[in-house]
Amino acid sequence: MSFTPGQTMLNMARQLLTSTDDRGVDRSAIREVVETVMPMVQRRTGYVFSELEIEDVVRQLELAYVVQQGPAIAIVDRDVPPDWYVGDLRRPGSFMGRYLQKLAEDGWPVRSVDELRDSTARVLELLDNPAREGPWNWRGLVVGDVQSGKTAHYAGVINRAVDAGYRVIIVLAGMHNLLRLQTQQRLESDFLGFDTSPERQDLGQMRAIGVGSIPPPLNVGSLTLASPTGDFSVAFARQANFAPLDTPCLFVVKKNATILRNLNAWIGKLPKEFRAAPLLVIDDEADQASIDTKDQPVLSDGSFDEDYDPTRINGEIRKLLQSFARSAYVAYTATPFANILIHDERGAANYGSDLFPSTFIFSLTPPDDYFGPAAVFGTTSEGPSGGLPVIRHVPRDEEAWVPETHDKTLKPRFRAKDELPPSMKEAIRAFLIGCAVRAARGQLTAHNSMLVHVSRFVDVHDSVHGQVERYLDDLRARISGGDAATLSLLKAMWDSDFVPTHRDILGTVFARGIKDVSWNQVLSELADSSDRVQVVVSNGRSKTGLDYDRYRETGLSVIAIGGDKLSRGLTLEGLIVSYFLRVSKQYDSLLQMGRWFGYRRGFADVCRLYTTAEMEVWFRHVATASQDLRAELARMRIMLQTPKDYGLRVEAHSVMGVTAGNKRRHAIERRTGFAGEGKVQTVMHTARGPLEQNAGATEQFLDLLGAPAVDPPRPGGAGRATGLLWEGVEGRHVADFLGGLSYPPENVEIEAAALAAYIRDQIAHGELTSWTVFLATGDGHKVDIGTRQIQSVIRRPLAKQREAGRYVVKSILNPPDEAIDLTDIEYADAMRRTAEARTLAGEPPPDRPSGVDIRSVRGRRPHSGLLILYPLDPKTDGLLDWSGAVIGTVISFPDSITANRRIFLENTVLQRERARR
Repeated sequence: MSFTPGQTMLNMARQLLTSTDDRGVDRSAIREVVETVMPMVQRRTGYVFSELEIEDVVRQLELAYVVQQGPAIAIVDRDVPPDWYVGDLRRPGSFMGRYLQKLAEDGWPVRSVDELRDSTARVLELLDNPAREGPWNWRGLVVGDVQSGKTAHYAGVINRAVDAGYRVIIVLAGMHNLLRLQTQQRLESDFLGFDTSPERQDLGQMRAIGVGSIPPPLNVGSLTLASPTGDFSVAFARQANFAPLDTPCLFVVKKNATILRNLNAWIGKLPKEFRAAPLLVIDDEADQASIDTKDQPVLSDGSFDEDYDPTRINGEIRKLLQSFARSAYVAYTATPFANILIHDERGAANYGSDLFPSTFIFSLTPPDDYFGPAAVFGTTSEGPSGGLPVIRHVPRDEEAWVPETHDKTLKPRFRAKDELPPSMKEAIRAFLIGCAVRAARGQLTAHNSMLVHVSRFVDVHDSVHGQVERYLDDLRARISGGDAATLSLLKAMWDSDFVPTHRDILGTVFARGIKDVSWNQVLSELADSSDRVQVVVSNGRSKTGLDYDRYRETGLSVIAIGGDKLSRGLTLEGLIVSYFLRVSKQYDSLLQMGRWFGYRRGFADVCRLYTTAEMEVWFRHVATASQDLRAELARMRIMLQTPKDYGLRVEAHSVMGVTAGNKRRHAIERRTGFAGEGKVQTVMHTARGPLEQNAGATEQFLDLLGAPAVDPPRPGGAGRATGLLWEGVEGRHVADFLGGLSYPPENVEIEAAALAAYIRDQIAHGELTSWTVFLATGDGHKVDIGTRQIQSVIRRPLAKQREAGRYVVKSILNPPDEAIDLTDIEYADAMRRTAEARTLAGEPPPDRPSGVDIRSVRGRRPHSGLLILYPLDPKTDGLLDWSGAVIGTVISFPDSITANRRIFLENTVLQRERARR
């Protein structure tokens, strides 16, 4: 194979960088290596590199070597397989070796390849030695973020398992044909090494793909095919040469009760020695369909009636595991809420135990440039600065194109016309610019996708498809024709949106690999890249999936319109723009619908999410809840707790549900308090009545407190805070004040009556009796609070929404303020705890303690609470015609042994533990 001079320089620099053990490579070190090898390449090839070519090589190496990733966090049961996966057996074998080579050749960051190599070994060592006599059966759960690389991880587990001696690999791949097909194709590339499409089978050919292009050839079979109808069938299995004692074999099976029943029936007729082969079952999207949602009867002694039939898919999975004397089951999901709420002691005579992950739970840590929920939306504890500047708000009620509540008869209309609303037209223009930017950056064969998810009804999808296609055809005809008005509109969008967003992202880890381009460069690519865009519908009527592989030489640019099929599992390659209006009030469904999560290396600055301000607030809450759940796992790992201790409590929400009701049948909701929680207001009034009520209540409250300290010092030598501080405030006054405030009913973080009642309950226990109150000041307009005139705090609204009598901000909290009442010693301890958790997750040291650790440390003196008042500037963005402050509140509660920390769904382990107290 011959290489271009650029490829030669890239390969030589990569070899030099890989030969060092130093993983702390930065951009300057990469540049130095490139400049070291460049003269050698120029002498050998006679080619002289331009500065732009040198920078391009540096950018490619930066993506490979600068990305950081921490190790997976694991909690493991005390009952695990005997040690076996050590020495030469643990080193990557033939299957795993070629897979790791493929990942490196695909441009995976070096640290990510290393972490996948190590974490898959840690999983496999808990699945038992396939050479050890049975019976044995192990159950585990791997939690990864949405679109973060779970499929790549279980492909690694499969490769390692086959190297070790597992012979039957069954992957349960979602509920839809398109998702099963996508998984089959992915595992052909990452494990099998050949194309199983029926036309290749008919011709007796096996086209090598993916790992199959890396010698030597390895012997492996597949009893499912790469076609929409290629799921398991008894007829095909009878013709196949299934010999698990000699050759490992893969099944990629849809989670369909009939197909699973047929698979079990066929397995039941196999020779006994075949069923003695070690089995590995990978359950992808394990919180969907795999959960037993029925109500199993309980006998008088409290045990479960084992004369019971679970839901069909759950029952067939459990039968499958029982069919083999030696089996291991590994569930994968990004939304583990339903899995950790499975009853840990439930079983049935004909099905065995339920699918509770009793052996281990792994939490995969994504690379630092994972474009995930916390990165996109930020978390409540980060304050208003959290989240990337890629969200654009859709005025859904104003445009009234696709209302929140509708049925399949809806005909989307904007102002009674069969056309798209302005926000959707803007999103399509953003997509065309994004495609042109990628082309201008040299990403000519990259896939580009736009997601349109506004309804679950297929008839509505067809109507939207027609409107999108008409607008797109007209728009690109105007672009190709050089229409001055259209090009001026696109140039204005470039200047007002793309240029400032690019500038904001340059200071983040998402800027790696991004190449600066000018409008003229983008304009030169705009017509050609726009002409390549296809508009497709992907739903239950679709006969084929999005065939990115067919366009691997040229790249596929597509606007995909759909609903449920685009809600879970399915990957949209090169997703640039998402237009999302679909409402879900369940954590798991909402997160899974976020198909825009993933990796956007080299083009994060052109990505856009069009959604409502309300949906942004909901996603931000779910991002916070998910982050807290992972943080709890890290702390449990430090404390050496087991899977039965993890997920004992999942934070609930006043509006959304954690998961479907029938998936949490054995969990109970307990709301006894807010111990250890920071309650941050995000929704503010705009109506004059409640503004006056809150301003009057604040004036009366502050008049009770006496003289404050001005601009108090922050703990830990972190300078001074700007504002007024009162200490030793009686808890009853705080409860009365909070109970007298008016909060918008849509506020998902704060409810006045519940907060006041909790404080009064804790006072009765001798807690929350003495409070610190901090009134923050800022750089806004001067406002009056009683006799005091102060500088207000600026918090920009996400959307004005005056018609609704409210506006929304990301967060009012300035994170350092939450530590204002700590001593220097307490602050140092909170920093130490935060640093330990971040080190365990492979993250850099913190610059301040987390809110969770601040509240935990404050729990040593549970009589102390913290109330922070933010007088928000009413003139921000011309929002309100009001001279007083908009009063925003943050309440930081200490941990307490007398109350639960939040509203939680408690699983069966915690319920029993509570009963024993």
